[in-house]
Amino acid sequence: MANTKARIEQSFERSGHFFYRNPKKVLAVLFAFIALLAIQIPRTMVDTSAEALLHEDDPDRMDFNAFRDQFGRSEVVIIGAEAEDIFTPVFFERLRDLTLDLEENVPYVKEVTSLINIRNTRGESDELIVEDLTEEWPLTPEDFAALKKRVEQSPLYLNHVISKDLKTAAIIIETEAVVAEGQGDGDSFDAFEDGFSQADGTTPKLRYFSNLENIQVDEAVKEIVRRHQAKDFDLVYSGGPAVAVVFNKAVMDDTRLCMLLAIIANILLLALVFRRVSGVFYPTFIVLSSLLCTMGLFPLFGVPFKLTASIIPAFLVAVGVADSVHILAIFYRNLDAGASQEDAICHALGHSGLAIVMTSMTTAAGLLSFAMAELTALAELGIFAAMGVILALIFTLTMLPSMLALFPIKRAKTQGRRTMLMDRFLLFFARISTARPWIVVGVCMVLFVVPAFYLQTLVFSDNIVQYLPDGMEAKQNILDLDKRLDGVITVEAVVDFGHPEALYDPANMGKITEFCEKVHTFRLEGLHVGKIISLLDVVREINQALNENNPAYYTVPDTRQAIAQELLLFENSGADDLEKIVDTRFSKTRITIKAPWEDSVVYEAMIQHIRDAFQDVFGESASLTVTGETALMAKTIPAALRSMAKSYAIAFVVITVMMILLVGHVKTGVISMFPNLLPIVLVMGLIAFAGVKLNLNTLMIGSIAIGLVVDDTMHFMYNFRRFFDSGMDPQRAVRNTLLGTGRAMVITSLVLCAGFLVLLAASLSTSIQFGMFTALIILLALLADFTLAPALMVLLTQKEHRARVALQQSEEFHG
Repeated sequence: MANTKARIEQSFERSGHFFYRNPKKVLAVLFAFIALLAIQIPRTMVDTSAEALLHEDDPDRMDFNAFRDQFGRSEVVIIGAEAEDIFTPVFFERLRDLTLDLEENVPYVKEVTSLINIRNTRGESDELIVEDLTEEWPLTPEDFAALKKRVEQSPLYLNHVISKDLKTAAIIIETEAVVAEGQGDGDSFDAFEDGFSQADGTTPKLRYFSNLENIQVDEAVKEIVRRHQAKDFDLVYSGGPAVAVVFNKAVMDDTRLCMLLAIIANILLLALVFRRVSGVFYPTFIVLSSLLCTMGLFPLFGVPFKLTASIIPAFLVAVGVADSVHILAIFYRNLDAGASQEDAICHALGHSGLAIVMTSMTTAAGLLSFAMAELTALAELGIFAAMGVILALIFTLTMLPSMLALFPIKRAKTQGRRTMLMDRFLLFFARISTARPWIVVGVCMVLFVVPAFYLQTLVFSDNIVQYLPDGMEAKQNILDLDKRLDGVITVEAVVDFGHPEALYDPANMGKITEFCEKVHTFRLEGLHVGKIISLLDVVREINQALNENNPAYYTVPDTRQAIAQELLLFENSGADDLEKIVDTRFSKTRITIKAPWEDSVVYEAMIQHIRDAFQDVFGESASLTVTGETALMAKTIPAALRSMAKSYAIAFVVITVMMILLVGHVKTGVISMFPNLLPIVLVMGLIAFAGVKLNLNTLMIGSIAIGLVVDDTMHFMYNFRRFFDSGMDPQRAVRNTLLGTGRAMVITSLVLCAGFLVLLAASLSTSIQFGMFTALIILLALLADFTLAPALMVLLTQKEHRARVALQQSEEFHG
């Protein structure tokens, strides 16, 4: 093992000679590669939709796509219009103008529903009439009084297009679920009417409604709302798609801001540490190059930028500079000691090349442990962040020595006072850890066990509205409408009987009625069912209308023939509402469950309640699919938990194996993982004790952190074994290790902390928590590497050292 490591170190030294003698050629190739990837960045797309979190072949995503193909898009945009008295000529005229404006000028619009045009089913003699509510425009106070009475008596209207207190009218905008590539705005669906044929005779490529179209809809609706806003016509615009646009923008804004702050923080720290232009410019340029390349990989592979990926820029800026710091620290030390520039480069690569390769590989391994995650967003984060780490490593080992060779670097003036202060700091920890190693280990064991007890109390959460700042208008709007309309988001349940005309059967309709009643009873932590919209509404309305509009007949007929005839009459009336709730064979039906915006974790319990209610009522007589954006989001936390459990195990095993390979001792490699686990368990226990809820971002802290904090441990173990194997006693090996690599460990840890602490400037609470807790883990890990790691090494090598001393004494005695 020692011979192998020596040969690898020699190969790194030889590479230093190559880069020193061919810097321009190397840099030309690297710059061309960077430019090729950087020009891809403008094509980056952002997607924080629920389905984007899942793999394309995920069964739940496939069910959601099948739902969209059958019934259209489940998410809607909502505008609330508030007034003290809605039922006045002025209000209704404004509501009509707004409804028409939205229908004509919002791109990709499928339908706009309000009190102006919502379905009004009534009977006249023996005729069934299905028309808009204001087909006959109200003119007199008596007309408006009659209209108000009709609205109050309709179960369909309340908490749908008007609040229960009759003070807020809702305008519901439903967009198309599928768009045609290459088509623009509202004209995109001409392709559908023309049989999907373009002017040149080709068939346009179809895809599901995406964030790109959502932005266009959002901009158009906001502009229309601005035009119609008035003192006595107060408009509030929101809904799931509107929140998604705001959230996506916040993700990108935070990403840009934190990346900039991370770069500034790095520059300041590097300037403070190295006090050389080359020590600031070269690492910064390498980090930016790796970042540009990584960001360019997203559009190159056609992968949208998702919420979880928002941590990548700040992460790479922090992590990418660490490798350069280790190389530069050795380079400057040798250069200042009198070595030539070429020899200093070669020695730095030979000394730290293998160590930074191994540390970068452990960081990448921690990230790649996400690759098998159930959520594609986590898998992509792991893959692309790992590629960024590898790119930073490659650029450090190639670009850095080439740039160091390109221009002459002056030797620094003596920095004796600074060096002396740092040495005292490091020797302080060397004395503590080696003088009382058992006490250090015992204290650390207590610090491990106590927080571990609290891990079982960790609480999980996923609520993008709560991630937004409290003062943000979009957050206030969604919560306001949510309260007024008793819910603005939906869960979709599709009941499939598996045979034609099953929905004509009164027994099946009775089961649907019982199922809806059971679902309506759900209550948990502020989440409840605000309204259920289904085929039952249509059938009951028809039955009432055909029985002289008598509310007593707002029921489902008790014969198969009556149900079939009533639905046929409804279809023949010209109404197209059935297309949105049943299939053409009348074998399956859609049930829309409207509820307040709540945590996805709570929605998981609601969805289980829906499944249980279905099983109680239907048994094996039908199948159930629960879908929609909300249902998909409810899957994320359980899937993330399962993925994290796997990734933690994978990362721990892989990193432990790499540690063993680096230090060349199985026992040392395994035990050396304890200083890496301690800070993670300590911080996670602190999170649990403080009652902070873990979200999709903070769930990743453990897997990411273990790949980061192990870097300093590797450098410590690697150098400790070098000094110890050279014949030093454990105490002296610890002192020399800390005096040698300890400086770089301090610098890299501070750089990493700064890179994550800049996330405190983000607007989203998920990013703030991720940055704060990860930085805390890094600081605690550095402390563990300065105390626990040396103490463990002293205890582990004492016996070996005594045996070595005894052997030397024996040889001297017999010699």
